[in-house]
Amino acid sequence: MVRASSRRTKPDARQAATEPNIPVRSIGGHRISRLIIGGNPFSSIAHSEPMVYSRDLFQHYFTRDKIVETLVLAERCGINTFLGRIDEHVIGFLKQFEKTAGHTMPWIAQTAKKPQQGATRNDIRANIQLAADNGAMGIYVHGESVDYLVEQGKTDDVADHVHFIRELGLIAGTGAHKISTVEACQKAGLKPDFYMKTFNRLEYCCPDYGRTREMMAAVDVPWIAFKVLAAGRMQPQEGFAAAFNAGAAFLCVGMFDFQVEQNVVLVKSLLG
Repeated sequence: MVRASSRRTKPDARQAATEPNIPVRSIGGHRISRLIIGGNPFSSIAHSEPMVYSRDLFQHYFTRDKIVETLVLAERCGINTFLGRIDEHVIGFLKQFEKTAGHTMPWIAQTAKKPQQGATRNDIRANIQLAADNGAMGIYVHGESVDYLVEQGKTDDVADHVHFIRELGLIAGTGAHKISTVEACQKAGLKPDFYMKTFNRLEYCCPDYGRTREMMAAVDVPWIAFKVLAAGRMQPQEGFAAAFNAGAAFLCVGMFDFQVEQNVVLVKSLLG
């Protein structure tokens, strides 16, 4: 984008971008923008080790008002879906968004409970129910949870969670950091409505990048690529292009307000 001046201007959530529409694809009848705004930064999850003050920095920057302003801006630029963990913090700012915008923000929830941290099957079900009760259109089981359950030989537990989400009338997904997790789900005949899979060549939370690229390009289930920028360690031009070229249906990207419009412009240019 060419600007008349090199002076940086603050994004204004009240104004729509020049070209607001970006491509969409469907999951279970829901038309979802191929760029989804992710909730990790809003929840102070920065993945910026070893910077010890990053959590405090994100907490101070992303006040509830700033989060809502960013979501409004994202929507007006053409991003029609939010993805974030299900907890009271997320519920709170989504309710504030609804009051500000006059409508709800379509969203996909990530389960926050993890079995390897002591959460039981019932804990995860209660978390899923909380998301359903607060307007999520879809839910996926956290990638670390699915990795753990598969390693423990409990693929049936993953299938049970997917079935429960579908019983609630929502689209159901499974997350994964390890490509072996997706392979095991495929082998077990577990066909979620979508996969949520890490993807970046730096192998940040994405071990075995080459095998991941081959496997995810071949799966017949739509997949949402995340960590495509290795949590800020890569440039969007490279990370976005690599994920789309590997067959990703969607990218889930955490963004500051000043990154929203440029990311939308980039996705539009990559997808033609």
